[in-house]
Amino acid sequence: MTKKRTIAIVLLLFFTASGPAAAEKEYKVEKSDTLWKIANKFHADLQDIIQSNSQIKNPDLIYPGQTVIIPDTAGRAGIQEIGENERAIWELANKERTRKGLKPLMMDSILAGAAKQKSKDMMKFEYVSHNSPTYGNPTKMLRNQQISFLKVKENIGAGYRNADAMFSAWMNSSIHRANILNNRATHIGVGYVQGGLHGHYWTILIVEKK
Repeated sequence: MTKKRTIAIVLLLFFTASGPAAAEKEYKVEKSDTLWKIANKFHADLQDIIQSNSQIKNPDLIYPGQTVIIPDTAGRAGIQEIGENERAIWELANKERTRKGLKPLMMDSILAGAAKQKSKDMMKFEYVSHNSPTYGNPTKMLRNQQISFLKVKENIGAGYRNADAMFSAWMNSSIHRANILNNRATHIGVGYVQGGLHGHYWTILIVEKK
């Protein structure tokens, strides 16, 4: 090994070791808080928070004044941001609804976060089903996370490489097409993740709100 290469490796190790380390945060639960709301507040992954707080025996039951650890992964989920593929699905849905004389669906960032979590859950546990081992069915998922809605419909898919292919598959299914063209629906959340067994996972939550 040359002297120059040795120096380069030493410098690399130095910068790696001396780089800033992310730190966990402590958060005091406030009245009406849920772990889902806390995850949204810190742009964190709900499952990361649950796993970092083993002292919380029931994730659906927390109390004001209780301390919740926000893991150093907070900020990576970025659920407030709508990605290119997610925006494409939303636009395709509204284009089709407009063609049918229906009102466009409003994008809801909280629903988008829930849809993203469902897609990540399917990728992690290698399944494609409306019944999640983590969250249960879509109705239970939204209720447990205290997301307001009257009715919810869910379309899911895996393996489709882009928004056009996924949306086309949904529109070629009478059930999925009916969900997208539901004349009582008002809001949508779209969640897409890449990776895992099938490479691409898609979820849309279409809800009716007051």
